[in-house]
Formats: sequence, structure tokens, C-alpha cells
Amino acid sequence: MKSTRTLTYKSCLLVCAFSGWLAGCASTEHSSTSSGNGTNARYKADDGRTIDIGAASTTEGGRQFKNRHMEKCWVADNFDFNGYDTLYIAPTQSTAKFQKDEERPHELAKESLPFELARSLGHKGIFANVVTRDSDIKPGARVLKLENTITEYSKGGGAARYFVGLYGGGQPMLRVQGKMIDSDKPVFSYEARRSGVSAGARMGGAFMKDEDIQIEDIRSMVLDLTDFIAALAGKYQAKN
Repeated sequence: MKSTRTLTYKSCLLVCAFSGWLAGCASTEHSSTSSGNGTNARYKADDGRTIDIGAASTTEGGRQFKNRHMEKCWVADNFDFNGYDTLYIAPTQSTAKFQKDEERPHELAKESLPFELARSLGHKGIFANVVTRDSDIKPGARVLKLENTITEYSKGGGAARYFVGLYGGGQPMLRVQGKMIDSDKPVFSYEARRSGVSAGARMGGAFMKDEDIQIEDIRSMVLDLTDFIAALAGKYQAKN
């Protein structure tokens, strides 16, 4: 009985600590309402969420945003994702090094990223057409191309998550670099990393498949990326 009580007490401590960590993350929104250069920093998404795209500074013919969900985020001057008939999401490339047993989940990550991007962007109505095959591009269409490259990858492991998953141990890891191109001109680039960001992955990751945590990470990355695009495209209402 004593050992059971001790285990329960320790489990409660872990839950409380993780709840505090989540609350801390949720409360780190920037207090500023302007990102500089005439661009708002905070927006209201269609589902009621508050989106903070971060403060912007002028650099390299555009604006660099300090978006806390992306490690790098750059937009060319006078570019806002509008005026295109089609967004073409090219097949995901990869320069990541990984182990033999990671080949299949790595391929799943490559396949899932354009699918999730197309689904999210399609729902936001920024582009009339979002395609993942160049054969689906209509003749004469004004096309914006999105290229994504996986630069780091690890599928993680349930055994490690059992002991230290709460602190990030054993979680899958995915880092992606992407850029949008209008003809041959870069107009947007980003870099983002995810590693077991969901509460389920941290609290119960030992009992989840690596691939299931990985798809949650991809969806988290896609949500933040497409929120940024929607905000600059004028699909979200600016907040004071």
C-alpha cells in the first residue's frame, strides 16, 4: 500500500509539473500588437484562437519575423501570399541522416507533410487551387511553388519515452526548411522543428506509436505555418 501511495504521489507531481509547463507555454504570447513595418502581430483565427506572428525586422529585401513557433521566418517585401491561382506543394525532399529502421517512418513523414499542408491551406481559402502534383496545374495559371526539405529526423523510441518522455527523451524529431518561389524568385522561407509537442506524447508517449506522435508534430508545424500565411494574406482579423 505504501509503495502504491508513493507512486501515485510521484505521478501527481509529474502531472502538475507538466500542466504548469503547458500553462507557461500558453502564456508566452507577445504583448505587442505591431510587428513593425505596418504589419500587425496579433490576429484572431476563424476558430477564435489568437495568433501571434511575432515582431518583424527589415532584412535581405524583406522582413524577418520572430515567430516563436518557427526558428526562421522570412517574407519578401510587398509579398502577402495573394494574387495566385495555384499553390503547388512539391514532393518533400530530405537531406536528413537516419538509421535503417527509420526508413519507413521517414518516408511517411515525407508523404504526410504535403498532404497536411494541402488540407490545411485548402480549408483556409487562400489559394483557389492547392495541388501536390505538377500535372494538376492548369495551363496559364499563376503559380506559387512551395518546396520543403527535411534536414533532421529521428523516429524516437517508446522505451526512452517511458522513463524520460515527459522531458523530451525518446520523442520523434523533425526539422523542416521550406521556401516559396514565384517563378525563380524566393518570396517566403521558413525553418521549423517539432519533437513530441503534444500533451499525449509527453504524458503517455510510451504507449503511443512513433508514427502517431510524428503525425501530431507535423500537424502542429502545419497549423502554425498556415496560420502565419493566413494572417499575412488577410484571412484573419487583426487584433489591437
